[in-house]
Amino acid sequence: MAISASDKNYQSTGSWSIEDDDADIWRTFSASGNDAQFCRAWLALLCRQLPGIVAGVVLFRSGEENTFLPLAVWPEIIRDLSFLGTVAERALVEGRGVVHRPDDMVNQHIHVAYPIEVSKRMVGAVVLELTARSEAEIHASLRQLHWGISWLHDLVNRRELAVNQGKSERIGSVMEVLATALRRGSLQQMLFDVANHVARQMQCSRVAVGLVTDGALRVAAMSNAAWFEKNSSTMKLYKAAMEDVLDRLAPVSYQVALEVEAVSVTQQDTAHARLARESGACSILSLPLLLDAECIGVLMLERNSGGDFGSADSDWLDTLTSLLPAVMDQKRRSERGYIARIREDFHSLLERLFGSGYLIWKFSAALLLASILILALVKIDYRVTAKTVIEGELQLDAVAPFDSFVVSSYVRAGDTVKKGQVLCRLDDRDLKLEQNKWQSERDQYLRKLREAEANHEMSAVQILSAQVQQADAQYALVTDRLNHVEITAPFDGVVISGDLSQLIGSPVELGKQLFEIAPLQAYRVILQVDESEMRLVKQGQPGQLMISGIVGEPIPLRVSKITPVATARDGRNFFRVEANLSQAPAQLRPGMEGEGKINVGERRLWWVLTHTFTDWLRLKLWGWLP
Repeated sequence: MAISASDKNYQSTGSWSIEDDDADIWRTFSASGNDAQFCRAWLALLCRQLPGIVAGVVLFRSGEENTFLPLAVWPEIIRDLSFLGTVAERALVEGRGVVHRPDDMVNQHIHVAYPIEVSKRMVGAVVLELTARSEAEIHASLRQLHWGISWLHDLVNRRELAVNQGKSERIGSVMEVLATALRRGSLQQMLFDVANHVARQMQCSRVAVGLVTDGALRVAAMSNAAWFEKNSSTMKLYKAAMEDVLDRLAPVSYQVALEVEAVSVTQQDTAHARLARESGACSILSLPLLLDAECIGVLMLERNSGGDFGSADSDWLDTLTSLLPAVMDQKRRSERGYIARIREDFHSLLERLFGSGYLIWKFSAALLLASILILALVKIDYRVTAKTVIEGELQLDAVAPFDSFVVSSYVRAGDTVKKGQVLCRLDDRDLKLEQNKWQSERDQYLRKLREAEANHEMSAVQILSAQVQQADAQYALVTDRLNHVEITAPFDGVVISGDLSQLIGSPVELGKQLFEIAPLQAYRVILQVDESEMRLVKQGQPGQLMISGIVGEPIPLRVSKITPVATARDGRNFFRVEANLSQAPAQLRPGMEGEGKINVGERRLWWVLTHTFTDWLRLKLWGWLP
């Protein structure tokens, strides 16, 4: 490009020659133009103020990551300036000013680059080509460049401020729409208010909102219309246009073509074109309301005048459509009925179980199904558990044969005894005195009997004979009692109860239990079975026993007798069930307690875990029903 003519008018040529006056450049620099005009004016002023400037470039970051493009070049002459890329790259990487003296340059020019850093971000760089000069002149040029580059910092800040202000204003106005939507109670009223608010904000002649329910779309609200005929031809055109957006899941914009423009038959026959002809709109913009990947509605805007929707309008609508679907979905869900909620929850569950993804749900469902199958099909041996006590098969009591006093005791509870072993001894002094008494009386009656016989007194003989027999009987009775002064064991066994060691000299009455003895090898097991489990217990069923004092291998048992004797304990009824042991351990003793389990047959695992609750529930329901 050659140097442009000097006509004092940058607006007509778009460039300056070296002979241009600074006034035009300063006028453009101070004007509120775009970034490129500002940078060109700034670079021209900088290069004019610094002596010996051959060329200059202003680089700014583009939309792509780590890509910088020239925004302004001085002078505007078609020239390859790629050789300045090396020093520019160094300045951007190192984040400081760089001075480079290439050895292959013909005129020994110097390359200077200074980065543009804003908020610790590299947004660009300024690169200059200078004529050869001293170090002091180079530092002076760098200082001047450092001071001048603050204008570019201000440019970036103003640009970001404008963007942020635009975003804030856009978000603020969108928040007003959402606040209006959240204040309304019903979904229908909310959609009507949103349509009116959007129509005023976008200066639209009409705004319509469509709702998607179970894949079907309906026109739900229109601005400035509290009621409309849903089956009218116009509403059918609105619905067709919205369904077009629903099928595409993308915005659809339609602008009525001017008469001079050629429009194809296909464009004239679209749903939006037919709607525009019917409603008289010159511009239509339809936006899908997406919640995640699901379209829950369509927002349609119409303008009868004012031209097409611009980029600012598109940004505002993008912000609105990104926030509005969540509010609509919340309102719609809050108005669902119970049946609709159950149906949606069921569909959501099916989607998680059979749709793509949701591996944790699928694994949990598979685990639950496997557990249910195991519970329903697997059978295990069910055992009725009961508290158990060991009793001797035969238990005899050693009782006092007459009223007496305890003289000595030789055993206590828990001692093993042999048959005939003395357990205790009672006092026999009174018995011996009584024996002597009856012995002497017998002798007296015999002497008198002989005298009566000698005198032939028959009546006296009969009386004395009876008295002798009475004395013999009393003597025999006392002698028999003396033979039972020592209480002995009736068989080999163990003393279950009885301890007279602390009762020496104490009186005992006739028939009082002194000791209880049971055999060592003959036992029976008493199980206290809960009444709810009694229907399962049958005679002859096997089981196992675990004694608290002999923890080890379970002891096998078999039910021998079911007695109709119930005892109450802890608010429940228990029945007495007797069982026999096939083999009794040597350490087993009567009175020991433990836990017994009776095998009642195979039952399904589900029944084993739940039959207690189901039985209780059946009883309660039967009691509640009339």
